[in-house]
Amino acid sequence: MIIRLLAMLFVLSIFIPVEFHVLLGTLRLESYRIVLALALIYAFINLRKVLEQADLIDILLLSFVILATISLIYNHGLKDGIESSGILIIEILGAFYLARLFITTPKSYYQINIWFATILAVLLVFSLYEAFAKHRILHEWAKVITGNDSLDYRLYTHYYIRLGIMRTTNLFAHPILYGTIGAIFFPFIVLLAFYKFKLSNALKAVAIFIGMMTTLSSAPLLSIGFQGMTAVLTKFWHGSQRFWIGFGFFALSAMILINALSNRGFFAILISYLTFNPVTGYYRLLQWEYSMDDIMDNPLFGIGLNDWTRPDWMNNSIDSFWLLMTMQHGIIASFILLFVCLYAVFHVLNRLHKHKKESRWMVESWILAFMALILIGFTVDYFGKIQPLFFFVLGSIGWARNHDKINQTVERLVRKAKTISTSDKTMHDKGNA
Repeated sequence: MIIRLLAMLFVLSIFIPVEFHVLLGTLRLESYRIVLALALIYAFINLRKVLEQADLIDILLLSFVILATISLIYNHGLKDGIESSGILIIEILGAFYLARLFITTPKSYYQINIWFATILAVLLVFSLYEAFAKHRILHEWAKVITGNDSLDYRLYTHYYIRLGIMRTTNLFAHPILYGTIGAIFFPFIVLLAFYKFKLSNALKAVAIFIGMMTTLSSAPLLSIGFQGMTAVLTKFWHGSQRFWIGFGFFALSAMILINALSNRGFFAILISYLTFNPVTGYYRLLQWEYSMDDIMDNPLFGIGLNDWTRPDWMNNSIDSFWLLMTMQHGIIASFILLFVCLYAVFHVLNRLHKHKKESRWMVESWILAFMALILIGFTVDYFGKIQPLFFFVLGSIGWARNHDKINQTVERLVRKAKTISTSDKTMHDKGNA
């Protein structure tokens, strides 16, 4: 089946090092972009199926893409704007509809997550070597094969050595990418280990956790914290404590985000425990302060991919996905994207209790993963492969809307399993007689 093949290729493409690329002018063509372009073509060919599954999330996401495209054309002209927006459309809609069209059942959701989790667990061996030997061996091999030296030179300097070990990148272009990808699939493998304990599942969970920690990045640390809070939220969401649990969750989340963005007064103490480098908090705060002028001067269409206003000593990176979206594409576009993400989470959360336990743990794992992605997006930019993976995760939960059909399927399978068990027991008893 074509869509299954594309899904498998997408998973593999995420783990192909950045050195494996082809330059088309200024455009870096990596394998994941090729797969997503094919997925988008497949979605157009199967437009009727896409429309049958469409809901408010599709409408709002398409609205964001349209506004982002207008922003890029407005800021860079027709030719350059269309070229830049083309990549954006492929990474957003290609990833979203690949997930929507492939992940239509709990089984396919399980498959895609177990593929990612298994590969991440196996890669721990390279992470441990890279961390303690201070040798980015996988990228060195990729460089020898391709001739491309694609990693930022700073990744080889002392800036990326903390606590006596090197911050690991593994197969990815930056430790933040590796840590965040691990954090996305960590809830799934942990809940799987609790739902159906097997030593292999527990070992995978431990391996992914250790891999995240070798990045020495605040992103996976914050993710695990937010996932823990979200787990409490999902447990009590449909009880009498719903309001207070929700209020406490958002209050605590806001406090942690403020901590991550500030190093003033009391927050300076807390940020030292939430990040491996307290200076990061101050630098993030400066990014928000200096970028506000560009946002206020260009509230409707943003500044596109143009450079933002800052002192000469600051580099051009923005360590916040949501801040970058607002600055590049405008306040309205950013608000629509944030709203669609929060709507998706709470739309699923409100129906979580309607699922049987056989599928509920998978729905909960998605809520934990995506809510953490939304929140840490205020302190981390989803550059490179994380951006399409973000929208892939957004599209991967559409199947949960059909909870009645899923429950019927689960009940039918349970009855069938009981019938087979009873039949086997009867045959066994007859044989003994």
